[in-house]
Amino acid sequence: MLNINTQVIEIPEPMFRGWQQTLNLIADSIAVPAVFIMRVHHNDIEIYVANDNQVEYVGQLQQSTELQQHCQQVINQQSSLLITEPNPVSGDNSLVIGSYFGLPLNWPNQQVFGALCFIDHKVNPLTPQHKSFILLFQQALQADLDLLYQKAELAHCNMQLKEQLAKQNVALAVTKQNLLYELDSRRALESRLIYQQHYDALTGLANQSSLISQVDAMLTHVDDNNELAIIYLGLRNFRSINNSYGYTIGDKILLQISQRIHQQLTTEYLIGRCWGDAFAIVVRDENVVEQTIDLVSRLSQSFDAKFQLDGFVITVPVCFGIALADSANDKAISLLEKSEAAMSVSKEQSKYYSFFDQDIEAVACERHYLESHLAEALNNNEMTVHYQPMVSVKSGRVMAAEALVRWTNPVLGAVSPERFIYLAEQNGQILAIGNFVLRTAIKQAAEFRHQFGDDFCIAVNMSPVQFRDDNLVIHVAELLAYYRLPPGCLELEITEGVLLQDELKAGIAIDALQKLGVLVSLDDFGTGYASLSYLQKYSFDTLKIDRSFIQNVTKCEEDRELARAIIAMAKKLHLYVVAEGVETAEQNQFIIDEGCDFGQGYLFGKPVPAKLFAGLYGNLDAG
Repeated sequence: MLNINTQVIEIPEPMFRGWQQTLNLIADSIAVPAVFIMRVHHNDIEIYVANDNQVEYVGQLQQSTELQQHCQQVINQQSSLLITEPNPVSGDNSLVIGSYFGLPLNWPNQQVFGALCFIDHKVNPLTPQHKSFILLFQQALQADLDLLYQKAELAHCNMQLKEQLAKQNVALAVTKQNLLYELDSRRALESRLIYQQHYDALTGLANQSSLISQVDAMLTHVDDNNELAIIYLGLRNFRSINNSYGYTIGDKILLQISQRIHQQLTTEYLIGRCWGDAFAIVVRDENVVEQTIDLVSRLSQSFDAKFQLDGFVITVPVCFGIALADSANDKAISLLEKSEAAMSVSKEQSKYYSFFDQDIEAVACERHYLESHLAEALNNNEMTVHYQPMVSVKSGRVMAAEALVRWTNPVLGAVSPERFIYLAEQNGQILAIGNFVLRTAIKQAAEFRHQFGDDFCIAVNMSPVQFRDDNLVIHVAELLAYYRLPPGCLELEITEGVLLQDELKAGIAIDALQKLGVLVSLDDFGTGYASLSYLQKYSFDTLKIDRSFIQNVTKCEEDRELARAIIAMAKKLHLYVVAEGVETAEQNQFIIDEGCDFGQGYLFGKPVPAKLFAGLYGNLDAG
């Protein structure tokens, strides 16, 4: 049952009149002058309904404290009360209540409504018949109160229901709004995902996957009247742009490149961004070769204009590779690979463009063939490490060795490092190969120290990929600890290519390695464009003069003076100097005369396996 506030329940006018009429009837029927329905209001009890056939007597009772007391007793005790003894009341309006009969009236929730009272100024014991009649009226009043309470409950429930419905409607509206928002968000996300599946986020061009799908559809219609070609556009210096100006400028360059390409195209062309700095343009025409050459010419002229971004003026040279579809049986991915291979040739040969032909195909096939064997070379134990001696110029003693990887394949035979190192850097295998060489060299160096002395050092070449590895320093430290090789017995050789990848990261790695105690040398010095600047930026321990200078010191005055200047400069910077490629006694005498610290080359020994190296140099001084 609900907790209804009965104080606010009003008695309807028809019911109120019916109660009064019944009171008049009862008063006449049992011959009593006053019949009241008393109602509790807050802390007071008042006459709510009274018979009106004894108006004067009823009016006198309205101010009676005795009446209040009797009714309060009925209400408090919740039982009938019959009084038949006169009780005089003082005052001007004093009167005697000769008889009082009261019955409690309650709401269904046990809250008090009031009392039904019968008062006479004389003694009136009331007959049993009168009492029964009065009880019937009490029951009728209780039934009316029950009905009123039920209506109040119903009204309250209706109000609660309306409030609940209102809240639910608000909640439903909010839920609906949230669902609509979520639906819109999902649709937007789906659209974005679909867009990302087909388009490049930076330029808005078709991505490689989308481009291939569209080209495959085009290829079904290729014939003599509808020829197709793919132009692969690459940048010659994009990596250095990112390193010099940052990736934000690099992205702006790529965006402007796509805009310049669009300016030279019509709606008949299809353009896509393959990856990084590579773009592909699809040409369809009856005279596709002429149209392609014309487009390449216009694009080349367009890129002759420098890019001006954020206060920088940047030159972006481009090169192109072109692959022609032979028939409707061609595949888009194959054409794209052919055009990329032709572009690589253009880049290597400093040409504007190259068509994919049999010579390029032979190179590409060799690359794929080589790559297929290289994939399992480490697992098949085909990789070994050879060691070339580094000799002290002053003492003639073998003081160190450079670790050099060698690959011998059962099918290919001995594969030169020039053939497979570059390929490994391109396909990501160089990290595994480099770590293999590093681990093998450190292990072997720990053994060489027993034969060559505690000051023996091992030098290991590091690829740009290895040097970008965030775990490089930790990995080196772990290997040194495991094989118990002092850090000063390990020298890591890096080239300008390592520094070009990410100068900031390279500087952090060099500093961390030197704090560990590992030596760091700059290899092939003199061949790069920024070698001198690197000596200012980084703290190297050793400088290795490229073999190209040493080979000509006895023939070319310019190379001799350059080599002499490099050695003198290194000495001023307190760097050890190693001359690479020493093959003759005259070259050796030159580096001795100029105060070079170490020599390396065929004059002192070729790279050989570890056992042969120990046998050749372990107990002898080189001389």
